[in-house]
Amino acid sequence: MNTNWRFRDHRGFQHDAVVVIGAAAGVGGLAWALPLAGATGWMMMVVGPLLALLVAHEAPRRRPVMTVLTSALGAVLAGATWRAFAGAGEVPAAGDALLVGLLAGLGASSALVLAHVERVAEPPLARALSETRAVLGAPATDERALAERAAIAHDRIVDGLGGEGGPDGRRLARMAEDVTREVLALAVRCRKLRAELDRVDIGAVRARAGELAAAAADSADEAARADLSRAARAVVALDERAQALSGAATRVRARLELQVAMLEETALAVAARQASAAVDQADALAPLADRLHEAGCDLHDRAEALAEAAQVH
Repeated sequence: MNTNWRFRDHRGFQHDAVVVIGAAAGVGGLAWALPLAGATGWMMMVVGPLLALLVAHEAPRRRPVMTVLTSALGAVLAGATWRAFAGAGEVPAAGDALLVGLLAGLGASSALVLAHVERVAEPPLARALSETRAVLGAPATDERALAERAAIAHDRIVDGLGGEGGPDGRRLARMAEDVTREVLALAVRCRKLRAELDRVDIGAVRARAGELAAAAADSADEAARADLSRAARAVVALDERAQALSGAATRVRARLELQVAMLEETALAVAARQASAAVDQADALAPLADRLHEAGCDLHDRAEALAEAAQVH
């Protein structure tokens, strides 16, 4: 199953990273100012619990295992960065301590990726469309064009509904998806039928049948005439099967066109409903606009009256 990765809350990730970096820089400053013995341990003891608090606050429904992993990884990264740049001996100078603290916080903030990145499964219809495109080949093919039109119409219907419309809207969205899936399946079937027909040269088959029948009639050998007659009948049967296949392909294509037209018609109906709703909303706002105009005129009259009263006084 294809999946995509995305930030659940990019702004939250940035906020948490800034907090962790600031806290680590603060530990670095304290390590220089006090000075602290075993600054690596202090860095880990501050950054680890801080990460746990931030993850628990930003995503309270996250599994505790994720919180523990994020906290532990961040603490290890912060401690390793401090130890790598500051060493295990004397605390560096003030500027160096702050810089190493910032680097330790930056390293620890990378652990936040565990809590802020989530895996999003690709929608089933999108997967079906990708598979259909792979089977149908170039976009110029008729079946591929119909499949693309169906997918566009489905998206217009879903976007037009926008999660609204109550049970009827949800039912319409489900029906649109079902019809789109059927369209994709019919497009693949139609393409395969057309490919089978392209492999058969109907004219050559019919000519071959005529040649075999004539050869059977001209043959003086009874056994050869029987075999030629059977071969002619077999070629005629091949012609009949090809015609039946062609009729099936035509019916499938007609059904495919009908389904796509239904989807596009539904998409237009949803758009028309949106336009109607917008007109109704504009009509509902008209009385408010009239009252606002009256209120504005009243305010204007009062302002003029006050100005005249001021001139009199």
